[in-house]
Amino acid sequence: MKIAHFINPWLPVTQNWIYNQIKFNTQCDHIILSRTVSNREQFPINALFAAYPRNDLNASVGMFFARLLAQYPAGFYKSVIDNQKPDCFHGHFAWESWRNINLIRKCGLPLVTTFYGLDVNKHPKKKHWQKRYNVLFDIGDRFTVEGPFMAESLRQLGCPESKIRIIHLGVDIHHLQKMCPVSKSDHFNILFIGLEREKKGSIYAAEAFVKTARTFKEVRLHVLGDGIYRKKVSEIISTAGMSDKVTFHGYVPVKRYHELLVSMKCVLAPSVTASDGDTEGGAPVSVIEAQAIGIPVIGTFHCDIPEIVIDQKTGFLSPERDSTSLAANLMTLISDTSLQKQFGAAAIEHIRMQHDINKQVLKLADVYKEIL
Repeated sequence: MKIAHFINPWLPVTQNWIYNQIKFNTQCDHIILSRTVSNREQFPINALFAAYPRNDLNASVGMFFARLLAQYPAGFYKSVIDNQKPDCFHGHFAWESWRNINLIRKCGLPLVTTFYGLDVNKHPKKKHWQKRYNVLFDIGDRFTVEGPFMAESLRQLGCPESKIRIIHLGVDIHHLQKMCPVSKSDHFNILFIGLEREKKGSIYAAEAFVKTARTFKEVRLHVLGDGIYRKKVSEIISTAGMSDKVTFHGYVPVKRYHELLVSMKCVLAPSVTASDGDTEGGAPVSVIEAQAIGIPVIGTFHCDIPEIVIDQKTGFLSPERDSTSLAANLMTLISDTSLQKQFGAAAIEHIRMQHDINKQVLKLADVYKEIL
């Protein structure tokens, strides 16, 4: 089978899980149809066809009009399709399938669309996207999601239940487990990722850390990413007099992220439903990767996080926007080293059974076979 993937751009560092879906799916040949390209050295792939190989003025103008019209011109992609002759389309994010809807109609090939989060909760609140989704649900053959919460959200949007398939996001367990910690530290290192969007719960992460650090002097917070919430988080940390306990790493390559991850004792994932309706849809990939190497997660009862972080078995879950509960769970974990080991062992087994990339790509290949 040859699958043509709609992914734009190819590929943000924060979407590295999409790369694994393609890299590990050796049952299929793959071509990538993208408008623009970034981070190609981190995510090498041979069959990449980009309408704008260089991020220049033409690319900026082209993408401006594509977003304005919510459509991509079909000409460039159609020439690739005629030459490569794929068997099936796979749109990553609903808007990528929609922006190529004219091409899909022209080619008459089956369509798989994977929803990831923003396209499940935020976009459908706009009436014009509601209408587009109705067309997409009619034309598309299968719609994949990462968990039951997202599946139910999609069904409520009007997607026929018979077209929905749950396929958990997979991670490269072997790669993660063979990595060694960067250093042996006496500190209890906590990782938080996400300063760019409200849904990541950065304010509550900072508040929970401050409450915890007042009791446990050995805790350290490591923050990855950047964005509009950095200033507020910095203020919370600074006001508490704990700036020396927090490191802002900014955006880092995937390799560096993994190096940091394996040196952590805990990952903090206090996701919330944002004021504009934005949610995780499913769950952050970081909570899967952390548990794959035995790192407990402190998260929230949000979307499909409870499907991945088993409360009081592989980590602790709190209500959304409850920094007091998050802090209490952190302190319970920090004070009990045997519980850390117990959670870590259970987490490894859970991810091995449910999120091994080698197992998950087989399920995705079965979806392609089903519609072909």
